[in-house]
Amino acid sequence: MRPFLFTIGAMKVPSFFFFIMVAVLATTFYCYWVGVRRGLKPDAILDMGIIGMLAGVLGARIFHILVEYPSYYWAKPVRVFEFWRGGFVSWGGFISVVVALLVYFRIRKLPVLIYFDLLAVAAPVVKFFVRLACLLTGCCYGKPTHVPWAITFTNPASTAYYYYPNTPLHPTQIYSMIHAVLLFIFINWFYRRKNRYDGQTTCVLAMGWTLPRMFIELFRGDVDRGVYFHGLLSTGQITGAVVFVTALLLFYGPHLWFFLLFSSQIIFIKKYF
Repeated sequence: MRPFLFTIGAMKVPSFFFFIMVAVLATTFYCYWVGVRRGLKPDAILDMGIIGMLAGVLGARIFHILVEYPSYYWAKPVRVFEFWRGGFVSWGGFISVVVALLVYFRIRKLPVLIYFDLLAVAAPVVKFFVRLACLLTGCCYGKPTHVPWAITFTNPASTAYYYYPNTPLHPTQIYSMIHAVLLFIFINWFYRRKNRYDGQTTCVLAMGWTLPRMFIELFRGDVDRGVYFHGLLSTGQITGAVVFVTALLLFYGPHLWFFLLFSSQIIFIKKYF
């Protein structure tokens, strides 16, 4: 594993930071390519990439500090700003990006759901490169296992080696990368062929992102990410459940409420008339 990808003079370039930049550039380029073909504003798409990068990095960093290691950073506050060392939480980045872009779209009076749908088709690209960075850095590792495809972290600089030196672990980073590829293929197919109203692709992405993520969490071994109820649930699973249910209600909401209202009226008529 390579926590540091290469060296420029006396400066070591961390794999995590490098691939976050790659993810942002790839996502912005793909959004631009798809969005311009659909008549969306090129400058808004580029702004979306810049705002998404800043909000994502800051949100992921803040979430990591507050949820995973608050006492550590309280004792060493200068480490808060040493983001090149790693230490990011994807859910924090996800929430921050959504909020920041929502504010931006409102200020510019752009159709929020149309641009969120555009971002949805490229979001799995971010997930792929971030998990590739996790694999190289040795974070977000899995539990000890004896499956044939287990991986062993041998670099003392990796977090996985610190907790499980020379121990075969579930390659949860690779699980997530496979999930990202499959989700990318599916969400782009849905966006082009099945999307019926603004925001629908965003809801599908949220459901397709969170449900497999909650399953992959079962194989994660890094308990410092936040676990509750004696290890039964993690922060990612709780957050994922909330996002999944919200997306499900938004996706089926109008039809679901119509069905419940119609059914209640039928029951009322049969009972009293």
